[in-house]
Amino acid sequence: MKRFLVLLAVVALFTTQAFAGVVGSKHDLRALGGGTPTGVGQLEVCVSCHTPHQNAAAAGQHPLWNHTGTATLSFGVYANSTLDSKPTDIGGAAMGAQSVSLLCMSCHDGTVSVLSQYNPPNSGVGTATAVAGRIDASGLIISNAKLGTSLADDHPINFDYTTAVALADGDLVDPATDVNVSSLLFNGSLQCASCHEVHNPTFVPFLVKSNDGSALCVTCHTM
Repeated sequence: MKRFLVLLAVVALFTTQAFAGVVGSKHDLRALGGGTPTGVGQLEVCVSCHTPHQNAAAAGQHPLWNHTGTATLSFGVYANSTLDSKPTDIGGAAMGAQSVSLLCMSCHDGTVSVLSQYNPPNSGVGTATAVAGRIDASGLIISNAKLGTSLADDHPINFDYTTAVALADGDLVDPATDVNVSSLLFNGSLQCASCHEVHNPTFVPFLVKSNDGSALCVTCHTM
């Protein structure tokens, strides 16, 4: 019983921190949210991305995903002659089997309204309104947060960051010997969320840690 209560307290603490972090941030899409006031009539904070009762169209996508997926089939990958990792295109995966990075792109490729949901809340999905420099009247991202449908000019993602990759490169920290690196990976793979924490705006732009003095960069890259 004690273990259950401790676990419940931890879950409650995490949920509260995540909710408090989103409120008032640019990921708060309510009309009166204090962040990106997009959803006129939308009263709920979490619903743009998550739902407690998932629609069948979301195909069981973890974590209780609710935002309509992008139809972009290919984003390409960053590549150059010195790259020792082998990124894989995140595009094309069916809902229910999408990577965390592809879920991010359901808003950030700029092709789907930020308010488009599989399971709208009882209070209503809300109506998109233009927010100067951020969202257009149809709910599409127009700010520098719009990455577009090509990731060929962005930091490589969706690759296995292994000891072999670190050794081959020579200027990367070995994830097998540094928990600061391994803790950022998703099943050993580097994804958008390795660097970005969508629920916490403390370090702009939603970084997992401060990048003062390139601190985030040198978590993985040696100087």
